[in-house]
Amino acid sequence: AAEGDRRSKESRMKVSGIILAGGSSTRYGTGENKTLAMLCGRPVLEYSLRVFLGSPAVDEVILAARAGEEATLRTVVEGLSPEKPVTVVTGGKDRAESVQNALTAAKGERVLIHDGARPLVTKELLEDCLAALAQADGAAVSVASPDTVKLAGADGYVEHSTDRSRTYLIQTPQAFYRKELLKLHRSLTEREGITDDCMLLERAGRRVKLVPGCRENIKITTPADRELAEFYLKKGTE
Repeated sequence: AAEGDRRSKESRMKVSGIILAGGSSTRYGTGENKTLAMLCGRPVLEYSLRVFLGSPAVDEVILAARAGEEATLRTVVEGLSPEKPVTVVTGGKDRAESVQNALTAAKGERVLIHDGARPLVTKELLEDCLAALAQADGAAVSVASPDTVKLAGADGYVEHSTDRSRTYLIQTPQAFYRKELLKLHRSLTEREGITDDCMLLERAGRRVKLVPGCRENIKITTPADRELAEFYLKKGTE
């Protein structure tokens, strides 16, 4: 009964979708913002934005833009004629600061945080993340690692291997309770090395639930990744 009451309460909580589109894109190699690169005739960002706007689970969308690109992101939004509120905020000097700025602007009790460079996200992944949040302090989409993962020192020598049966590759979306995550962000004294928001919960001893994802939900980091995303998109329309 208690579990049912919690799920009922969760279903009444508003959800803010946060899409990060302000990264430095240094590994992309062309100097352009990879979320604004063209993918099958559309900006990469547009794909995930369409999914968030089309999901009945999401009440509003917050876009974190690179400084100077706010107007460009607003143009992408206007082209979709959204029926729900979309706010563009200026990102920070790193991912953690961009998330904090977006969390501050958001109004929902729950948030879904997503990398704008992952165009193949689905509504089902959003819903699965939110469902898992009812059982934990945070939730993240993941896939089991197909390879053996080794940790190495700065000198390039292997220190030890992880247990492949327990090793997962983390993706987005990730789901959190907004006020709790914002509090953790504001208490950060060292932002370097924060590559996802689950790390803040882990450091605070909170529980993060992993949600089964899919390998197609790739992050575009290099031009080769964009070519792979194009392959998946064209395959899906066959």
